[in-house]
Amino acid sequence: MSVVDPSERPADPACPSCQGALTYVDSEVSSGAFRPQAASMPQMSIHYYDCVTCQTCWKLGTRLLPDPIRQILRS
Repeated sequence: MSVVDPSERPADPACPSCQGALTYVDSEVSSGAFRPQAASMPQMSIHYYDCVTCQTCWKLGTRLLPDPIRQILRS
């Protein structure tokens, strides 16, 4: 994972749960798939965010989705 310059990533979205401001954590280039053939799938930037207000984790690829893996790791 790596930190991407703010000019090279989307604007920080609002948290869908509480409408608080999300805080950018890092980014990675991935297909987003958890399968053996994932390496041959199209690769895209996935940006990770945390909400300091409601303590939830989010990821943004093509749309903003909950990130249950990072949420479990934070618990």
